[in-house]
Amino acid sequence: MSFDLDSYLKEMGITNRFQPNEVTALCNTAAEPNDQPGPDGLADIDRFARFIRATKAPARDVQLAGSAAAKKGQELFHKIGCATCHVETLVTAPAGTKINGDTYPIPAALGSLAFHPYSDFLMHDVGTGDGILQATPEHYGHQVFQKMSDYLAKQDFESSRNKIRTAPLWGVRLRPRLMHDGASMTLLDAINHHHGEASHVQDQFEHLKLSEKEAMVEFLKSL
Repeated sequence: MSFDLDSYLKEMGITNRFQPNEVTALCNTAAEPNDQPGPDGLADIDRFARFIRATKAPARDVQLAGSAAAKKGQELFHKIGCATCHVETLVTAPAGTKINGDTYPIPAALGSLAFHPYSDFLMHDVGTGDGILQATPEHYGHQVFQKMSDYLAKQDFESSRNKIRTAPLWGVRLRPRLMHDGASMTLLDAINHHHGEASHVQDQFEHLKLSEKEAMVEFLKSL
């Protein structure tokens, strides 16, 4: 829900019950919020959230994951530090926890669930950023920006110019292009493109034996 209501406002300019304020009032004649519930009580953001919840990350290749090479690769993945950012397991907040400004309680079906995205979903500079800095009111929305103004004012936004959110690795074996810009065509190429905060990990990877590098690739192919 957090993802789609944010996208509705920032990507399409459609206000909703959680973010009822337009980014700009220029040429705006529609009543707010734009996204109104239908006869069934559901707005577009509700339907979109249901669609997102119904999608799943591809399951692991169980046969490959059980191979000696993949198991060895998984050990090395953790040993050299890849799992620092590509976190294997995260747990959702307990059921009843309120998010989106205390407007949305996490339902029992989504509470305290362990999942394995191989990502911390945080921003890091790995040497491949584009240097573009998000303007804060436009990025967060006027209402959220006002509520978070004290917090946001303390952040060093200049440091975020080249930060990229850690890409989840689940289903990575099915992607034809890798990294945030799609510039890497192979898993090995993607690993070698890690610099910045990941330089020390990439350096350790470079010092692995060829067989160990191949084992790590086999592990990634199982995700």
